[in-house]
Amino acid sequence: MSKALILNGSPRGKKSSSASLAEYMKILFEAEGIESEIILILTQLNKGERIKEMVQKIKSADFVVLFAPLYDDCQPSIVIKTMEIIAEEKMNLSNKTFIPIINCGLPEPEQISEGVTPIYNQFAITVGFKWGGSLAIGGGEGIQGRFGKQLDEIGAFAKNAIEALNDIVQSLVSEIQYPNVEIILVPKIFYKWPLVNLMTSINTKSWKKMAEKKGEKVDAQPYLEE
Repeated sequence: MSKALILNGSPRGKKSSSASLAEYMKILFEAEGIESEIILILTQLNKGERIKEMVQKIKSADFVVLFAPLYDDCQPSIVIKTMEIIAEEKMNLSNKTFIPIINCGLPEPEQISEGVTPIYNQFAITVGFKWGGSLAIGGGEGIQGRFGKQLDEIGAFAKNAIEALNDIVQSLVSEIQYPNVEIILVPKIFYKWPLVNLMTSINTKSWKKMAEKKGEKVDAQPYLEE
């Protein structure tokens, strides 16, 4: 029986969009008779024993699927650390397929595909993984995993993500390489005036409120101060 290891690389852990996506993919794998397991990178890096456990699970898997958010056009630090651990182990990964599935709060998936997807691809080449394709999800924040919703409970908003995950699993089962795909979860109507201006204003206020809550001076102009 084939084995799939699903890595949740979100610092939010189980309360994340990555978790909702990962849980749904696990269901899809098991429906195809593929043994699957989800591990939270955040907790695996706490102790040396857990790191060894994660490495062992990677060694025994046929498919390694990484779910993670885009943070400041880069991977979260816990994902970078995991990539470093895998590289340092110098294990034989030539018979294992690696697929990164990355989401970002911004609606444009090219924020991912033009930034971190090439990094993940180079990582796979460097450590010896078989590249299985990638999925870039724009507007992933709307999946609202932090509110405890499963992907299939969200409704039409998650339709594109559900279809893409199904396609990925079918590609793996059929041993056909999945391409590098971009999807958008935000309905196209939100890109049109005046909704685009309204959404920009709402998001700006939200970011400022969050920054102020953490003690930041959002309107500071330090280089104008004497």
